[in-house]
Amino acid sequence: MITITGSTGTIGLELVRLLASAGAPTRAVYRDPDKARSLPPIERVQADLADPVQRDAALAGTSRLFLLTGNEPSFERVQLAVVAVAARIGVRHVVKLSALGASDHSRSAIARAHWVVEQAIQQGRVPWTILRPHAFMQNWLDDVTETVRREGTIYSPIGDGRVPFIDTRDIAAVAAAVLLHPEVHAGRKYVLTGGTAVGYADLAAGLSAATGRTITYKPISMGEARARLVTRGVAPATIDATLAIAEYQRNGGPTAVVSPTVERLLGRPPRSIHDFVQDHTAAFR
Repeated sequence: MITITGSTGTIGLELVRLLASAGAPTRAVYRDPDKARSLPPIERVQADLADPVQRDAALAGTSRLFLLTGNEPSFERVQLAVVAVAARIGVRHVVKLSALGASDHSRSAIARAHWVVEQAIQQGRVPWTILRPHAFMQNWLDDVTETVRREGTIYSPIGDGRVPFIDTRDIAAVAAAVLLHPEVHAGRKYVLTGGTAVGYADLAAGLSAATGRTITYKPISMGEARARLVTRGVAPATIDATLAIAEYQRNGGPTAVVSPTVERLLGRPPRSIHDFVQDHTAAFR
């Protein structure tokens, strides 16, 4: 049994579909029953992984586990508890969805929390693989579509920073490959990026061509970005972590480096922003 936590998100849902298509016994763990309607016809368990009883029920009988939760301030504790249960019940392989900048000295609390969970997994006795993807293209469907539709403008505090954004469908494809053949990937950490580092001006140009409208990119300050996130009701801790990542991206360096891992593992190039825009044009109109 391959158990997928976070099964109704952009990565989890695609991963479940890929595993179901491959005929692998798959269990989808989810919290929101409305989102679960999109799941294929596989075993499903509604559970809050912060609850010990529900957590044990959701993981019972698991042989391979994909560990993904939201980035709420408490996610570190939840993931550590899941890792402990996995060891106790004899899970044979854990695949953790981490983050590119996971470290003990990151200015982003999200990255530090991922690092803590990574350490627990690596120091445990369950074989593991860690996936460290870069920024998701699918995040644009939340934080870019509204202003593009309303104003024809993209706002970001990363300035001229360039980032090898990755399509979450490619992350899911790598995760599926690892879960279906875990012995090949045991003890590996994979950095996952898109094939090219791009800026928001490139995204604006791609959206302009796809929608037939003039879409522009307007860099904003960190203070302006904070105010926008506050208006959207984002939690203060999440705002701090998000802006810390944005500052890294604005400064460039390691955040602009392209990894060949996706193409090496999948035997094809990762999806480009052109591919993403073509597939999601309607969301930006």
